[in-house]
Amino acid sequence: MFRNLSTIGLPLSGRPSELIELALSFGFDAMDIDIIDFQQQADAFGVPHARRLMVSARLKSGTFHLPVQLAADEATFKEELAALPRRLELAQATEANRAVATIAPASDEHSFKDFFELHRSRLNDIGDLLAKHDIMLGLNIRPEMEAREGKANQFIHTFEGLLGLVAVAHERVGAIADAWALHVTGEPLEIIASVPKGRLVEVRLSDAPRDVPAAEMTQDHRLLPGETGAINIAAVLTHATTAGFDGPVTPWADRSTLVGKGREKIVKLAGDRLETAWKEAGLPIAPRWFTPVQRDQFGRPIGEEAAFVGAE
Repeated sequence: MFRNLSTIGLPLSGRPSELIELALSFGFDAMDIDIIDFQQQADAFGVPHARRLMVSARLKSGTFHLPVQLAADEATFKEELAALPRRLELAQATEANRAVATIAPASDEHSFKDFFELHRSRLNDIGDLLAKHDIMLGLNIRPEMEAREGKANQFIHTFEGLLGLVAVAHERVGAIADAWALHVTGEPLEIIASVPKGRLVEVRLSDAPRDVPAAEMTQDHRLLPGETGAINIAAVLTHATTAGFDGPVTPWADRSTLVGKGREKIVKLAGDRLETAWKEAGLPIAPRWFTPVQRDQFGRPIGEEAAFVGAE
């Protein structure tokens, strides 16, 4: 397993070099890739140029958001599917071998049975393309009641239900174990260990307030991992290890819970808490080889690192 930083999971903004420096400074081994932005950079300047910062920093590629809407109308799905091969080719070029997507938890247009078959069929088409580039797709759920309110038909919104879809999906399709989702649905953390080997694509870690019933939680209750201890994140890592997981572990929190915290503090807190969970789970921690960049009185990088950090 390796510690992964997502600028969606922890809503962060800034120049790529600044975000990479934060990841390196606070113990992260990988970062997620924005595959659409990467395509724009690669098409304009070439793949080596688009990859240069990650390569220079020796950071792994974590995951990338699959640029296909699984629940879209047929015309939109076909259009996005047609654009997918080029994007998967670029993902492979940047060594990003894990895509992620979220399952819609309800539908006004489709019954459960029809929606299930629609997803199975579309995932089969996507899986054939993923296989050509040695990429896995991890599916995530939206467990909160608010995500299903007002919809005519409910769909998959539990981890057990997700595993049912994964069981009949293409072999290149797996699951994301989201500690927050398991807490909201009330499913035991032990269910993570039941994921077939190779089908667990990502682990996401969060915490939750202790004074709000799980069934009443909304996204804005999603806290940084280790905030209250309501979710045992070390246990999540232990069960993921049992499942043979060796991929990205990503901290996740809602923007509203981070108000007043600068991005450096957010990344440091997340990195420190992941390190604590790593130790509690008995996982080895690679030494932090990176030394934070030295800067002059104006905040400009100096020394050998300046060429990397200053490059865009």
